[in-house]
Amino acid sequence: MPSNKAGLALLTVFLLLIPAVAFADGEPEVLAELDRTKIYQGESVRYTVTLNHAKNPAPPELLGFDDFDVSLLGTAPQNFRRTMVINGRVTTIERYGMQYTYRLTPRKAGRLIVPGPVAAIGGKTLQGPQLALAVIAPQQQDVVILKLDCRPESVYPMQPFEVTLSVLVRDLPDPYSERDPVGIQRAIRSQPPVLQIPWARDEQLPEGIQPRRGGERWRQQLQSSDAAGFNINGLAARDIFSMFDDDSFFGDSFFGGRFPSARGPRLIVFRPQPTRISRNGDDGHEAGYWQYDFKRKFTPQRIGQYQFGPINLKGRFLTGIDDVGKGIVTDIYAIAEPVALTVNDVPPAGRPESYIGAVGSFQIGADLVPKKAKVGDPMTFTLTIAGEGTLDDASAPDLASVAEIAERFKVYEATEEGQADRRQFTYSLRPLGEGVEQFPPVRVSYFDVNTEQYVTLRTEPIPIEVSKADKLTGRQIVGSRRAGSNGGEDVEVRREGVFANVTDPRTVRDESIRPGRWLAGLGGAAGLYVVVAVGAGLLRRRGGDVALRRRQSAASTARRRLRQASAELEAARYREGADHVQSALTGLVADMLDLPEAGLTPRDVERKLQDHGVEADLAGRVHAVLETCDAARYGASDAAVDNLAHETETLLQPLFRQLKSRRRSR
Repeated sequence: MPSNKAGLALLTVFLLLIPAVAFADGEPEVLAELDRTKIYQGESVRYTVTLNHAKNPAPPELLGFDDFDVSLLGTAPQNFRRTMVINGRVTTIERYGMQYTYRLTPRKAGRLIVPGPVAAIGGKTLQGPQLALAVIAPQQQDVVILKLDCRPESVYPMQPFEVTLSVLVRDLPDPYSERDPVGIQRAIRSQPPVLQIPWARDEQLPEGIQPRRGGERWRQQLQSSDAAGFNINGLAARDIFSMFDDDSFFGDSFFGGRFPSARGPRLIVFRPQPTRISRNGDDGHEAGYWQYDFKRKFTPQRIGQYQFGPINLKGRFLTGIDDVGKGIVTDIYAIAEPVALTVNDVPPAGRPESYIGAVGSFQIGADLVPKKAKVGDPMTFTLTIAGEGTLDDASAPDLASVAEIAERFKVYEATEEGQADRRQFTYSLRPLGEGVEQFPPVRVSYFDVNTEQYVTLRTEPIPIEVSKADKLTGRQIVGSRRAGSNGGEDVEVRREGVFANVTDPRTVRDESIRPGRWLAGLGGAAGLYVVVAVGAGLLRRRGGDVALRRRQSAASTARRRLRQASAELEAARYREGADHVQSALTGLVADMLDLPEAGLTPRDVERKLQDHGVEADLAGRVHAVLETCDAARYGASDAAVDNLAHETETLLQPLFRQLKSRRRSR
């Protein structure tokens, strides 16, 4: 009997493995999933695209998504297998490939079709399934009104602006008309109304927008001390960053399920100081409202178009009193339409030639070392610009275009390094003539957003001394005779031959020499000299070849940076980990192709890889990982960041191998 049970167990395992093995070699496919199929207008859904049974795929294309605003949240490799028995049949589900997660925000209400994503896998173009999404428009009501405003609507980089969300709540019916309508939530034992405000968290701000005050400090100033007010983004007391499950709170519970009750986690409550206003209600009569303003200031870093919103609210509000004096509570859903911000480029009119692309308010400094040199000697000129503003687009001033400098110095291309509030440009110079008494002033212009005018700064002249270059005569190069020499009469003679201090060969005694042996020795020495000279030349060239040294250390440097990334990610320092991952990939490409690492964007890296013949799929994967690193600063999920190190590890070896082989073939 035991043997029969053992045989049955082995047979079961065998049957379970058969479909798994067969499925492991399955055909490539494109899968698409929505985390919800029904939402209110103004809400977003998580859209997941999986390129299954695909090795090193390029990112999918989302074509025809005109009804949605689409943003990539992150990418992650997928590699798992699950075997289940359903209705007596063994079913295996396997994921092997890449998963891309997006946020879809519908632009209108109604039954919307999410088009099937398109991907090129294994030389074939595949399309995933279409999905349906029901977007419910908010009901017509005048109990709660949301308004979103941005002032000013058009700014320059580094010019502050303010976004204001106004929540208007109608007066309560008598006898509560003078009471704060939001404060009454405690009396009806309801969870506070929940506002979804993306720009309330720094991680969800658009790239290129910086808050004037951190999100946590901003929320702390609005936090209510008496548990009456609004909740923001589902922040709960057990964990200030915890969120309600979409399905239980912001999803299908509104469509047939119960509205969230007070039995859930205790939500953190925020309430600005309200003001009383009057406006016409839907019935055309004037009504009183309590207005709660959530205001936050930001500073744009880059030019472009930005959108804030939409904002939505869900909550239970007291809307009337029945015949027996009991309050009538109504579930309310309201939205505020998004507002747009335009960040303009600096005006072309009046732009000076010395403008370097800096916007804000800055000071400059300069130094030149050494201050005493001879014609042709190397000198180093350092120009520093620092202050408040953006230096992302700042470029080194062209010193060679300054006539006073070009006439007196040979100027080499500048290198640069910097931090968020400063940039330093370093130039190598060589004086062309003697008698130079000062290094001329350098002009640098920036755009001041406060005055909306260009400002030109000027460095101070730097006193220097440039003297004539030394010239060596032939006698100085060979060497002079010793003082007191009488023409070479004191030559030393030794059995071993002439010593190094012999200066006059006339006193050398003739010694017998065997010509054959000497000629053979001389020939061998000459051959040895040639070998040594060639080898030394090669070593000197290799040692002086900076590009070669970069290529030789590229792989080890990338692996070291990746180890640092793994350590940061394991410690839940996701931003730092993403920075190290980006440094590992970008640094490998820069070192192998002899490019400056600073300033390489994900698109630049992909373009460089394609230019050097790297396979399109591999270049696309590198681009996707680098984009995920950037997204890690602006709301990418921790799950996507967690997989960055593993994904990068799978990229380094094939990337290094292809860069190395393509270089050899060139």
